[in-house]
Amino acid sequence: MKIVFLGTSEFAVPSLKKLNSTYGITAVITKRDKPQGRRLVSAPSPVKAAAQELGLPVSSVEGLPADKAAEALSGYGADIFIVIAYGQILPAKILSLPNMGSVGLHASLLPKYRGPSPINWAIINGETETGVTVFRLNERMDAGEIVSQCQVEILPDDNTQTLSGKLAAAGAELLSGSVGDIASGKAVFTEQDAKEATVTGKLKKEEGRIDWSQPAAAVHNRIRGLYGWPGAFSVLSGKTLKIWSSGLPGTAEVKPSGPGRIAAIDKDGITVSCGEGSVIIIELQAEGGRRMRASEYALGHNVRTGDSFVK
Repeated sequence: MKIVFLGTSEFAVPSLKKLNSTYGITAVITKRDKPQGRRLVSAPSPVKAAAQELGLPVSSVEGLPADKAAEALSGYGADIFIVIAYGQILPAKILSLPNMGSVGLHASLLPKYRGPSPINWAIINGETETGVTVFRLNERMDAGEIVSQCQVEILPDDNTQTLSGKLAAAGAELLSGSVGDIASGKAVFTEQDAKEATVTGKLKKEEGRIDWSQPAAAVHNRIRGLYGWPGAFSVLSGKTLKIWSSGLPGTAEVKPSGPGRIAAIDKDGITVSCGEGSVIIIELQAEGGRRMRASEYALGHNVRTGDSFVK
């Protein structure tokens, strides 16, 4: 079976490795190297780096017209395309090239949380469970027939990084079995119920701004759900602070003192009142500074009880 793998981000790497060890990968298609970091040094995508470690041939069709891209991809004589976190919706003329079609892996239980940020919004919305879905690709975003699904629990201390890792690992196992079923003709393709569909959009930096008038659980979930990029943030004493991690106080929490106002500072962090309840900021980072414990920041920047974050 000739498998051509199309992917870019870290989420796709476990599936690439699993499929290669189980079936072998004919070729890997990914995005071109991009400038990264403060020095904007050109670096390969996580998928390209992993493919090179595995000794797999890697190429790119990024920027090519659809006809040229289809011509290039048809040269592999693929039986199936596997597309995961590739970063681009592919046209029908490409998806229909393999004789077994094209299959994707999505980080939600479709039809819920279609789109580019399903992990973020599952956490932000306070879900306790999500999952991964193997599905047949078509020209509509994440709308193709479902092949298989696997549920994954969202733990109270999960953030986008930890949950993504769990979903990627579960997805690799699920996908490997599904590809075998497709190849043997055992796979069952089930249409999605469009009435149950929800759609996520591409995250914008401004979505990280914390609204302290919301309940504490909602603030905490936003911090967890926006971990990394774009990151939750707020302004204190004129300085923008990125909030890396937070917690919810127990039953002995301090008395609230108004949304956004600092109610307590101790070794555990900075406790901030919300519209309902309070949140403990555990780790933060000032613009141009390093990531640090909130208690350390408070000590070094004369942060006091009663100071107020700006919405």
